[in-house]
Amino acid sequence: YININILCVILVQQREHSMGINPWYPREHWDQFDPMLLSEGAFAAGMIFSFLKLVHIFSVNPHLGPLQISLGRMIIDIIKFFFIYTLVLFAFGCGLNQLLWYYSDLEKAKCYHQHESYPDFDHQERACTIWRRFTNLFETSQSLFWASFGLVDLMTFDLTGIKGFTRFWALLMFGSYSVINIIVLLNMLIAMMSNSYQIISERSDTEWKFARSGLWISYFDDGNTIPPPFNIFPTMKNVNNWLSCSNSRKTTGSMMKKSREKARERHDTVMRLLV
Repeated sequence: YININILCVILVQQREHSMGINPWYPREHWDQFDPMLLSEGAFAAGMIFSFLKLVHIFSVNPHLGPLQISLGRMIIDIIKFFFIYTLVLFAFGCGLNQLLWYYSDLEKAKCYHQHESYPDFDHQERACTIWRRFTNLFETSQSLFWASFGLVDLMTFDLTGIKGFTRFWALLMFGSYSVINIIVLLNMLIAMMSNSYQIISERSDTEWKFARSGLWISYFDDGNTIPPPFNIFPTMKNVNNWLSCSNSRKTTGSMMKKSREKARERHDTVMRLLV
């Protein structure tokens, strides 16, 4: 986030100053891939993942630990499910886009009849709303995805200039997609998640202790004192290590071997206590 903001200040503002353009114009006039907008999107995603990191600590708790493990197994099932779902979504998206792209362009022409950059929401609100639904493969795939949650109605297929047979064929394809997605694939996902939860619940105590031990062991390894990006600055720990290395003599091979043996013994002792 910080790096992209610095890039925005250095590159974009200097470029626009050199071109004689005022860089301080309203946000609604920015380019859709402006570095500031990209940095805000990355920062928003980072906030989500930073708070979800707390779920990893739940494995220490005896009540939340089994639930956290079950959630992790269910996420794996969801990833497997999305491979099949993506194939179905792409197949129906290609078909509907090939069938309705021309009529979506007619709706777009009605929406932008005054100027190509300014939609007429006052008089052509419906056209400005539905022309994106099937204008390209990406928009068609989005429409089919949100249709799984009931956010796309059948009025979307009443496009300008569409013929009766074309509308019937599009509705038939949309209905087939809904049947395959909601009745078949969604129930398959529920069955997979239920199976994973049942497997975890049968041996919840063993799974929880194993995950808790893995979390504890992860804190034994030497790591950074502070998280990135603040770890680019040297800390007192780094300074202390540098001073101790410069003042200490070189360790002989036998002493290094003894230190490794002691470390291995301590590791075995900790593992026996954990297990």
